[in-house]
Amino acid sequence: LVALGLAAPPASGHPFGDPQTLELTADSDEVRLRWHVGMSDDVTALALHLGLLPHDRVLLDGAVLYEDGDDDLLAASPLLPAYLLDRLIITAGGSRCPGEVVSAGALMDDGVLLSFRCPGGVPGPTSVNLEVRTLTDLHPAYRTLASGPSGQRAVYDGDHPEHTWTLGGAPVEVSSASSSAVVQLGSALVVLVGTGAAGAFYVRRRGRRTEVSVG
Repeated sequence: LVALGLAAPPASGHPFGDPQTLELTADSDEVRLRWHVGMSDDVTALALHLGLLPHDRVLLDGAVLYEDGDDDLLAASPLLPAYLLDRLIITAGGSRCPGEVVSAGALMDDGVLLSFRCPGGVPGPTSVNLEVRTLTDLHPAYRTLASGPSGQRAVYDGDHPEHTWTLGGAPVEVSSASSSAVVQLGSALVVLVGTGAAGAFYVRRRGRRTEVSVG
């Protein structure tokens, strides 16, 4: 007899919830990034992708559900720093800036803090290029909302993984990919436009079902 339905089908992505966020700050010799995952089940999806959870956590319909402790498991694993440093890449003057994860404790609340030291020393670079490819290896529809010095903003996605940031005294800037990417974020990102002013906010929802690529 052949047993049927004993294994979950390969998971596929459906990451159309709250986006990831990145905050970029800099001083004379250091660039810092604080990365926040978008939603709690994205934590579970990433832990599955890194092999930290068994594949039976993927439901028969390909969905995954967050469970208490998934964030602690991911934060404690050395695979998380390796993953982030491989997919959050800062370069200055054509040279890659070595990075390290400074803290990854309360993953859902505080995110992960990374530090990068760019070559050249004080006073350091006047601009850096940041490449963001986190979670797009699970599904290309993942988005990242990024903010930087002096009100700079950018939206990263699978088609727009790079953006150049000006350090110190920079004018407000929005990347060319932002307008189209914000529209695609749907209900996860609501843009309020008024006379002479604009703002954006998003609502975090936890425990949402999502589908991701595993392995």
